[in-house]
Amino acid sequence: MYEIEKSFTFEAGHVLKHHDGKCSQPHGHSYKLTVVLCAVQLIAEGPKKNMVIDFLDIGTIVKPMIEKYFDHHWINDTLQTDSPTAEFMARWIYEYLQPFLPGLKSISLNETATAKVTYTP
Repeated sequence: MYEIEKSFTFEAGHVLKHHDGKCSQPHGHSYKLTVVLCAVQLIAEGPKKNMVIDFLDIGTIVKPMIEKYFDHHWINDTLQTDSPTAEFMARWIYEYLQPFLPGLKSISLNETATAKVTYTP
């Protein structure tokens, strides 16, 4: 089994309306998104021979989603929720990308350098 990862970063703001701490106030994070794909076999022929998928192709799929919904956006608005937690975001990203990335295994999202969630259905 092959497992590959591609990471991306973005800046975004949000508020957790129902939180009982500091996150109930508007704030932002420098997020790190990691996309994990798995495959049993490598591509057998052509320009992508011996790859699971070209890392460039992952970026071609993921970057437009980041630009449209996350980077320098207010996540409450783009994801239409009053509580866009890292857990909620990771599942949302997985469900959005799954149709476009065969072999998608999981999504990890670092909200800070020490706080990370991984969503694996």
